[in-house]
Amino acid sequence: MATTDNPLLTMTEAVTGYAGDEDVPDETFRDTALPGFKQALTARRSIRVFDGEPIPEDVMRDCLRDATLAPSSSNLEPYELYWVRDSTTRERLAEACLGQPAATTAGELVVVMARRDQWKTNLDKVWDLMTQGGTIDFPEPVDDYYHKITPRLRQTDALGLDNLMRRVVFWFRGRRGPTVRSPVNKGDHRVWAHTQSSLTAMTLMLSLTAHGYDTCPIGGLDKVRIRRLLGLPEQAEVTMVIAAGTRRPEGLYGARVRLPYGDLIKEV
Repeated sequence: MATTDNPLLTMTEAVTGYAGDEDVPDETFRDTALPGFKQALTARRSIRVFDGEPIPEDVMRDCLRDATLAPSSSNLEPYELYWVRDSTTRERLAEACLGQPAATTAGELVVVMARRDQWKTNLDKVWDLMTQGGTIDFPEPVDDYYHKITPRLRQTDALGLDNLMRRVVFWFRGRRGPTVRSPVNKGDHRVWAHTQSSLTAMTLMLSLTAHGYDTCPIGGLDKVRIRRLLGLPEQAEVTMVIAAGTRRPEGLYGARVRLPYGDLIKEV
């Protein structure tokens, strides 16, 4: 790992701007996009009882595609979304969610998995997409970021030697100036993956709301049973299960309550 420069700045200086065909937020969004966004944001509530009717397949697929547009560190997308459609698997999944009504009455269930173990596979896939199968050359700092710096940050081993090496490097760099301080242990790698999958989960829930459906993020569940149910390795970890569908009147347990703005937002 380089100790004399800032790879993020070096990479930024090496690339040129990309003028794509995506919608770029501008002043018109206040009139066009903001009202709908505000409505979806305020309409999204955690619904505990659904009517059990499935969401149309084309709508569900569209929402899942929207979820993949969530921001992701280095584009590595260390998550998987399991849309559980098999009836037997759904029953077992609902049981692993402790039989909560949100899970047993939902029209759809999606398991959000954090996959810190997939970083290398995803890096290779992303690089292949970025370079269009190796036909496009990127500046050396970008190549270094993906093939030297990122692997050194993400890789670990059974004895934790990679983590120990990073801890030493970060300590020395931190004495000279601002520097990255993690990952230096298994927990850091887990937090990184769960952060990425949580961003995706929120994007999915907002998309479902915008399509006219309700959701409930379920965190009270048996993560080990769910992982085994899906036949996944130990390093794959459940972030949450998202129940989705159309609410029943009794599915909203109470008015929205939030701490005061000043308790949560600090201006410094």
